Amino acid sequence: MHRKSSNTARWIVAALLAGGTSATLASPTLYGSLSNFDVYNDTGSETHGFEIELHGVSAADVSYTFGGDYNRYGSPRIDSFADGIFVRYLSAYDSARGVFLAATPVPGSFSPTDGHSCWSGGGAGYAGSGCEHFGLGLNKNATTTQYRWLKGDAATGQISAVGSNVLIAAPAWQVVDPAPADPGLPPAPPIVQAVIAPEPAEDREQYGVAQWVKVYTTEIEREVELEELLSDNAVVPREQSETEIEWVLFQAKPADKDNGEGDELLLEKPLAADVDNRKSVIRRYEFYEYLGAYNPEDHEAQPFDEADPVGAGEVGRYIGAQMAAANLMAAPVPEPSTWLSMMAGLAVVGRMCRRRIR
Repeated sequence: MHRKSSNTARWIVAALLAGGTSATLASPTLYGSLSNFDVYNDTGSETHGFEIELHGVSAADVSYTFGGDYNRYGSPRIDSFADGIFVRYLSAYDSARGVFLAATPVPGSFSPTDGHSCWSGGGAGYAGSGCEHFGLGLNKNATTTQYRWLKGDAATGQISAVGSNVLIAAPAWQVVDPAPADPGLPPAPPIVQAVIAPEPAEDREQYGVAQWVKVYTTEIEREVELEELLSDNAVVPREQSETEIEWVLFQAKPADKDNGEGDELLLEKPLAADVDNRKSVIRRYEFYEYLGAYNPEDHEAQPFDEADPVGAGEVGRYIGAQMAAANLMAAPVPEPSTWLSMMAGLAVVGRMCRRRIR
């Protein structure tokens, strides 16, 4: 009987120690995600604004917006609907003259911008580039994110969507604890996951539009701000040595294949076990047209060489780039006094167990 009470006490000690270990090495919390992107006007005519449609979030979940003096439209307007919000960058309208005061021109070429020509502070070429830079910060993940250009009617001053959705995906972030380590080994560090999903196919019995995606990743020991997520900023990874995945083929599947899910792009970044108070994981996604062959029956992409699509001549025009970041904060660790209180409570529990068993 005494042996049983001893086992009970040892079990409680083990539980408390295990709790102490997990608290000390607890995963950081994800308290903010940022998304800034370069995008070309591919509609074939000048546009007068841009729209971000977000589902699963409210206006209260928007922590930052990129605008002001950074682009020709200024700060965006946020409009709510039943399941989410629209973040809209809109040109002002002169009703007396019947003209919109700002417009994104048709680009002369579609090539990687390095961020210099897509925002007002990037260089003299911005005015005629046909490229813009938009973005926002959120306190939670949106369930769906869609982008589209807006065009105005000079006769009425009304602005509405034009063209198809812009094929630049936004990642959803989460922090995941790895599987428990073997006894005696230090616990594995937490993992930050970023998932981007392709635009669903219009015909759900066919594969969607294929794209090539090139991904860069990095990590810094502080919180990053929205205004830093520009292609030419030092915090955004651009060097070949920082390339996590060179080229990835990205395409939505038919509804009857794997429940219509995929080809989601999942990228994982293990963090150091000694997570600092604040940390940011940053990624740059570059999106390009796919020029390779398709299966005529179901429209599935059939690339000649996924490892070297450039050499195979299957990489088309540059669509745009998404600069995304997740801001993390280390979980609080209980003070030493907390552990003393827990051990004192353990002694009381142990005595109570012995009394009941006897």
